[in-house]
This record gives sequence, structure tokens and C-alpha cells, in this order.
Amino acid sequence: MKQPLVSPLAKKAFIQWFLTNCELRGEVPRRILLALLKEESTLERLRIVRQGSAFRPLLVVSSLGTGMPPAVLLTYNLVLTDPEDVLQYLTNMGDDCLYLTCYFPERDRCPFFYDVLEDPPLPVEPEKVDSLQMDLELKLVLIEAENEEQRTKLLAQIDEALAKKEKKTFLRLARLLKSL
Repeated sequence: MKQPLVSPLAKKAFIQWFLTNCELRGEVPRRILLALLKEESTLERLRIVRQGSAFRPLLVVSSLGTGMPPAVLLTYNLVLTDPEDVLQYLTNMGDDCLYLTCYFPERDRCPFFYDVLEDPPLPVEPEKVDSLQMDLELKLVLIEAENEEQRTKLLAQIDEALAKKEKKTFLRLARLLKSL
């Protein structure tokens, strides 16, 4: 396997910076990133990219204010959003590379982000890469819209359970909401 251009220590420092400086929605992205930090071998195989449209498996982690889902893992045939499924996949992926991209406000002007990027050159025309990236980002926005619709439905069901004083139903729905 080709040696990484960016050291595992630099990747670790960026992920810690991201966790400290970006407001994340819920614990899902935090749990996944903390799991990445624990494994030196994973950090060695990790490539942080700006445009992940052509790379798989791609882990996308987003902060609030981006309109993107908090954490999604895209493989060639899977889209994983459940943190347990993502962590299980990462545990079983072997020696394969893992690509990570992070969406956060002011990302395009962030020196911490640019210092760790390892976007390999692609044998594809830049216009095609831009088109693929637009498709990826539209897919992520659609995933987030579906998540938002689920949250809205759960909130309505929680309100109904509260009105009916159904404690068990309320607790079950609250756990579901928290997992989103």
C-alpha cells in the first residue's frame, strides 16, 4: 500500500480540532470519529479528501449549519447511517483505505482542513469530477431531508404520547429520536 502523504498524528490532530471546534448534531458523528482516533492502523489507512465523490468507502461527517447528514458511510453498494452499522463496517474493513470528508462552515477557508487533505489526482476530467461531486452532495442533502422528515414525525408522536401520558411510548420514541 502506498505510504500516506499526511501522518496519522496530523490526521488525529485535525479530527480532534474538528470535534472541538465544530458543533455536531448528536453523538453519532462524535462516536464514529472517536472510534477512528483509537485505532492507529485505521488512521494510517485514512485519507482525508475534499471531494469524495469518486472514492469508496467514503465516510462523510458534517457539523450543524451545513444541511448535510451528521454521519454517513457510503460504499459501492451500501449507505450506512446507523452508528453501530458504521462502526461494525469500520471494524471489519481490513486493510482497505477509508476516505473521510468533513462538511463544516468555512471549510473552504480552513487551514486545518487543507493541511491534511490527500486528494489524489483522478484520471477524469475536472468537469466530470465536479458533476460527480454535485451528485454526491445532492444525495447527502436528500438523506438529510429524509432524516428531518423522520424527526418531524417522531416529534409529533412524542407530543401525542405526552398528551396521552404514555410513558413507555414516550421513552421509546425519545430513544428513536436521539438515535437520529
